[in-house]
Amino acid sequence: MMTLNTLLFKEVNILPELFLGISIVYLVLHCTFLSMQKSFPLIQNSVLNLGILVLFFVWFLLINDRLDVLSFGSFNNTIVFDYVSFSSKTIITILSALCLLMMSQYLTDQKLNHFEYILLILLAILGLFLLCSSNDLITAYLAIELQSLAFYVLAAFKKNSTFSVESGVKYFILGAFSSSLFLFGSSILYGISGTVNFEEFRDLFFYVVPGETVNPVTDVSTTFSEISKKIMSPNFLVTGLNSSEINALIAECKEFTDPSSICVYEKFFAYHTLYITIMDNLSGSYDAKLINNLIDSGKGITVTDLPHYVSMNEAHLELQAHKPDDSTSSNVFRLTWMYLDTIMEYLKSSKCTGFDESYQKNFILNKTSVDIGLLQVGLVLILISLFFKLAIAPFHVWAPDVYEGSPSSSSFFFSVVPKLGIFVLLLKIFHYSFFGMIDYWRHFISIVIVLTILAGSFGGLEQRKVKSLLAYSSISHMGYSLIAFSTGTLEGIQMLFCYLIIYSFSGLCVWSIFIILRLKNNYESKGNKDLTDLVLLSKSNRMLAIFFATVLLSVAGFPPMIGFLVKINIFLSSMESAMYFVALISILCSVVATFYYIRIIKVLFFEKVLVGQLYYPLNTQKSLLIVGLFFSLLFLFVNPSLLFLFSYKLSLLVNPI
Repeated sequence: MMTLNTLLFKEVNILPELFLGISIVYLVLHCTFLSMQKSFPLIQNSVLNLGILVLFFVWFLLINDRLDVLSFGSFNNTIVFDYVSFSSKTIITILSALCLLMMSQYLTDQKLNHFEYILLILLAILGLFLLCSSNDLITAYLAIELQSLAFYVLAAFKKNSTFSVESGVKYFILGAFSSSLFLFGSSILYGISGTVNFEEFRDLFFYVVPGETVNPVTDVSTTFSEISKKIMSPNFLVTGLNSSEINALIAECKEFTDPSSICVYEKFFAYHTLYITIMDNLSGSYDAKLINNLIDSGKGITVTDLPHYVSMNEAHLELQAHKPDDSTSSNVFRLTWMYLDTIMEYLKSSKCTGFDESYQKNFILNKTSVDIGLLQVGLVLILISLFFKLAIAPFHVWAPDVYEGSPSSSSFFFSVVPKLGIFVLLLKIFHYSFFGMIDYWRHFISIVIVLTILAGSFGGLEQRKVKSLLAYSSISHMGYSLIAFSTGTLEGIQMLFCYLIIYSFSGLCVWSIFIILRLKNNYESKGNKDLTDLVLLSKSNRMLAIFFATVLLSVAGFPPMIGFLVKINIFLSSMESAMYFVALISILCSVVATFYYIRIIKVLFFEKVLVGQLYYPLNTQKSLLIVGLFFSLLFLFVNPSLLFLFSYKLSLLVNPI
């Protein structure tokens, strides 16, 4: 029996992560035993090829995973498997495999003959997988730490370079600070709600209307309070309640009761029918027998269930004794008020079977008032910690130095792969769990967006190093992604996925061209390139220069590449959400940032020099990959339907209601 349970364990959905983790352990053993046999074995290419093979099998396991349901949780609901996590992990796997293929020659040239380098990249990928599948704050924190610790070592991996060691230390200190902010914010949220699970956060806070305190029963009674004011109007006998107001009452009762508690709805509809009948009889013949039949019709309305039944019955008897006219208006007011008040009192104190548990689950905040200010502080701390990871201004100061000092292969991986995983976590927290608090964090993010786009656009103007320039480009593009994230609309989430996918593959193409260019000079160990190193690229390899220039224009937002379409849709989604100032600033800064992309193109094709750097020829494998990436981006501009449909499906499943 135990063997059968072991074979049929439901956590089989985590098989890609399990396979990747076990493969890393086997690679450690393989490389350790292989290194013990020789003093300095050339092990780098072997481990890199094995790493690519492991990622291929992980991708195979991912695409063969059965997604019979939209969401499936395991490990006490700390890990969730849904279409969003599946898609993001698939994209991360493809990007990581392509990164490893592109950096193979660079690692050989830089003499980074250490098998630990590839293993750290695989560990970072495992952390990103767990981050995309995490369903609570603790799992998300551990996943972030797993990939961050790998990144710190990757940044400082070139031990004979003081720049690399400095960038690793700087990255580590600021990363530890951001992790502490994440833990502090998580502890505040746990202290308020008693949970760290995203689904439970959603149950507690998704429908909360922002205010000074959170009290679901009183906050959601807006319709009742508005109708009660209407009841006290002198013209109420003439106007009554229209069908939309009655439907609003029914909807609120349905929304805040357990669907299994049918008796709640039956009693509500009984009162609804009673109210409509009385209001209809005010202007015509009063049928007292019909009212009595409604009250005693077996709907389950009893004195014990409804505390105000006696008062309501007294008002009904007064209506029986007096023909309705202007003199009986006060009785009608009282009857209608008691009708509404009875519904609210019943929802608070109902003893229906199955209602007590749902009441404790859905209305737990009714027992304790919560300070929204404290909740806001916790969310802002988590937001700032994730902004450190994304290099969002004003938390971006580490990015140019770390990108410039780290080995180019590490900077390549930092820039391309982890952004999607961090944004998936942001969507889970701020769109899936705390969407009701959007009015609080949207204003904060709007300020951050403006600062980020300004820093990324103007900071890159003075850069002469290609890696620093690409770092500032990454900062500005994270600002554009935040615009789509902060809209809070379905179109905004769709454009966020579109932008992240296109940014990742465009960045992969740009960094691939950067990293495979090998200068013919006496400084073969030079990994960083100045803009002047690109002077003769159009002479030595004209097609590669054309590809480089066209992809840069796509990143800048020029047609005929897909970057133009996704960027213009970002601006449209922000204007649809009335973020006109943010849209205006981002459009102007996009024009400013175009300058340093055009400057690279000017250096490539129009620089008047007599002497420049020459390059080694490219091998066939990398040439085919570059051509494939370029024409994929070009094809998506001609026919973007595939990308838009894929991102639309993702946006629908981010927040299933």
